[in-house]
Amino acid sequence: MPHTNPEDPKEGTASPPLHSHYHANSQLVEAAMAASEAEKAMGFRQVVRIYWKAAVWSMLFSFALVMEGYDVGIINSFFGQASFIDRFGQTNADGVKYIPADWQAAINNAANVGEVIGLAINGYCQARFGSKKVYLAAMVLMAGAIFIPVFATSLPMLFVGDLICGIPWGIFQTLSTAYAAEVCPMALRGYLTSFVNMCWGFGLFLAAGVVRASLQVETQWSWRLPYMVQWVWPVPLFLFALFGPESPWWLVKNNRIEDAKKQLTRLAVSGYYDDQRLEQTIALMVHTNEMEKAETSGSGFKDCFRGSNRRRTEILCVVWMVQFWCGQPICGYATSFLQTAGMGETAAFNLNLGLNSMYIVGTLTSWAFLYRFGRRTVYIGGQAFMGVTLGAIGILGFYPSSAGAAYAIGALLVVLNFAFNVSVGPGCYTIVGELPATRVRAQTIVIARITYILSSLVVNQLVPRMLSTESWNWGDDVDFSGWGRTSSPSSTASSACPSRAGGLTESLTCSSPTKSRRGNLPQPRLMLAANLETVFDIEPAGEDVPSDAVDFKQAGEVSHID
Repeated sequence: MPHTNPEDPKEGTASPPLHSHYHANSQLVEAAMAASEAEKAMGFRQVVRIYWKAAVWSMLFSFALVMEGYDVGIINSFFGQASFIDRFGQTNADGVKYIPADWQAAINNAANVGEVIGLAINGYCQARFGSKKVYLAAMVLMAGAIFIPVFATSLPMLFVGDLICGIPWGIFQTLSTAYAAEVCPMALRGYLTSFVNMCWGFGLFLAAGVVRASLQVETQWSWRLPYMVQWVWPVPLFLFALFGPESPWWLVKNNRIEDAKKQLTRLAVSGYYDDQRLEQTIALMVHTNEMEKAETSGSGFKDCFRGSNRRRTEILCVVWMVQFWCGQPICGYATSFLQTAGMGETAAFNLNLGLNSMYIVGTLTSWAFLYRFGRRTVYIGGQAFMGVTLGAIGILGFYPSSAGAAYAIGALLVVLNFAFNVSVGPGCYTIVGELPATRVRAQTIVIARITYILSSLVVNQLVPRMLSTESWNWGDDVDFSGWGRTSSPSSTASSACPSRAGGLTESLTCSSPTKSRRGNLPQPRLMLAANLETVFDIEPAGEDVPSDAVDFKQAGEVSHID
């Protein structure tokens, strides 16, 4: 019987499931691959003119990350805000109130714990229900979770509030990246997956501005109002997603071919997808899906560690883990860090605003660098430059605390954050969006993001203690620690990070670690029906099979892929 989706019967009928033998129409697949390469060769303006709808939908879904970046920004800024400290702080021996380093670390890590739960939920639900339904459900949860920190009366209540808020944030983290990679054409994937980094940074920038404006409020509303601003996002984003298209790739993986065709036409300008182009695109998607099924027939978490998927998973884990071990997280504590170095409260919050603007400026700059020099060159070069900057900040720590030294450190922090957002920040999201196999894209991103969060749990325990005058009190010397942490991930990433400059995911075949030099993935073999004889055992076409079709055997009969 035809497979139907009981969850959404109105979205169309499903196509019959594929038989045990998949017959690829070589002419359609080759034409679709050629069209994709032609799109890649188009100018940026021409591609946007055709696929502006796909770009808009991708950006709207990615805006959910603004909320996560915003909350991270306000909570770290609150640790240096007088009214927040007066409400929740403890008094030391000198009669000065402060937020204990243990509670700073706990509140920061609360969201991370919630995100791990959200990641696990998304890894299961996105593959089962699709991106759209999961996004809508998470947005409803987000709107309700905001009540807890808004009306918090103690640090434990803030902890619980951030933990529950972290669940939908974890869902948005991987869903938005996977969705951007699946609805956008190859020529726009790098831009729109890295746009996720800009959204996260825009949240931090918005948080810095809101907290700076709230300094003039001397009551409890100086920290409650910034939390309430988060309610601006859920309702409009829910409505946008409600009318948004589902991922065509998810529909193809669930054998809903006719629905996938309808969604594809919604992603481009009217008239672009004629019948022939639509059939070609769907043929390539089905072909890619069947190729990946031949190597790993399943689409669960365990399949991320089988065959070439294991190499993809390793690379994603490394490039995302580096974001927390490159020394840049010190920028999240800039307000308290700069005040410790000798800068006044208002000046520290003003500089923090400029610091967070680098997420936007840096990501826009990265779009030129990533496509001109390649992902690997920009990613590794950025880490090296950040290491030098961290060393310079550490050296300034040997000078006595003064306004001049504090401003010099602040300027270097801005440079550090700019370098991060030109290289490691957006480069990570681009690699994460492009590299996973389509059948396990969401699961691979979830695993990689969990390694990121585990790293954050460690770093968020260390940095507050390094900066707190009541704990380790390292002061500016903390950047020597960041410099040391940068060197190890740089060497690891240099051997793992792929050197792709916008390659086609549908044609990428990863190698095993022993077969790749300096971590570069091999030159991708175009897996077209015309040259698959060297990769698959191919049966002779029967009378019922068109002469231009290729018959693929079951996964267990597939020969080794180089």
